Amino acid sequence: MLARGIVIALVQLALGSHDGKLRVVVAGDVGYGTERVAAGIAKIGSIDAIIIPGDNVYPCGVQSKDDPRWRVLAPLTRFNVPLFPVLGNHDYCGNAEAEINAAVPNWDFPAKSYSIRSDVAEFVMIDTQPYIGGGELPAITFTSDDRWRIVVGHHPVISSGYHGYFPRRDVQRMRRLLPLLQRTHVDLYISGHDHHQELVDGKPRFLISGAGSEPVPPILLRNATLFPANAPFREPYGFTLLEITRDELAITFYDEHAHKRGGPILMKR
Repeated sequence: MLARGIVIALVQLALGSHDGKLRVVVAGDVGYGTERVAAGIAKIGSIDAIIIPGDNVYPCGVQSKDDPRWRVLAPLTRFNVPLFPVLGNHDYCGNAEAEINAAVPNWDFPAKSYSIRSDVAEFVMIDTQPYIGGGELPAITFTSDDRWRIVVGHHPVISSGYHGYFPRRDVQRMRRLLPLLQRTHVDLYISGHDHHQELVDGKPRFLISGAGSEPVPPILLRNATLFPANAPFREPYGFTLLEITRDELAITFYDEHAHKRGGPILMKR
C-alpha cells in the first residue's frame, strides 16, 4: 500500500539565487571526512548553500546541543552559507532531537521535515528514518509548478550501493515511494546512506552523494546509472555540485581535491 504521507504544514525557508542561478553543494554522511570535503568545496568558487542528506555527524550523531562532536562540522560552517540537513540513521544513534535548531553557525534545521523555496527550485526535506521503521512520511507538497522540484531524504530509493539492495525490507519500503514521487512530479530525489556518488536515470532521477566519510564503491551498477560509467575500485571522498536555473539543472561530481569526476550532466525543463 502506498504511503500517502502525514498531512502537516512544512516549515518553509527561503534561499535566494544570484542572477537567476543557484549553486548548491550536496555532501552527505559527513564527519570523519569533513575537512577533506571542505577543502575541495573551497576550490570550486562561490556557493549558495550546502545540503547534507543525513548522517550529519557521523558515525553516531550528537547527544546534546552542546556536544563537542559538533566541531566536526566546523569546516562546512566556515563557508558562511546555510547548511540544510535531514536526519539519517546515524543521527538517531545519538539524540536526533538535539540537531533541531542547534546553535551551530549557519545551521538551518527548523524541523525534522521542512521545505526550502528559491526562485528557481523548491526542496522538500524529509525524515526517512521513521518511515523505514514502519511509520509514515510527512506530505510531499510543492507550492509552484514553474520551479524544479527536489526531494531530499537520507535513504535511497534506487542506488547501486549496498543499501540499494539490502536489507531487502528497507529497499522494498523505499521503492514504495516511487509512485508518490512521480505523482507529485519530483524532478530529482537526493539521498546519502550509501557512501558513494551516483546519478541514476528515471522519473525522477536519483542522486546519491554520501561520500563524506568512509567512502565505499557501489557494488553493482544499475542499467540506468548515468554516473559513474564503471564502479571504481576505490571510492574517493567527494561532493556534488548542483547548478540550477529556471530552465536547466546541471549535476557535477567532484572528489576531495575538486578534481571533476563526472559531469556536468544536464537536466532541462
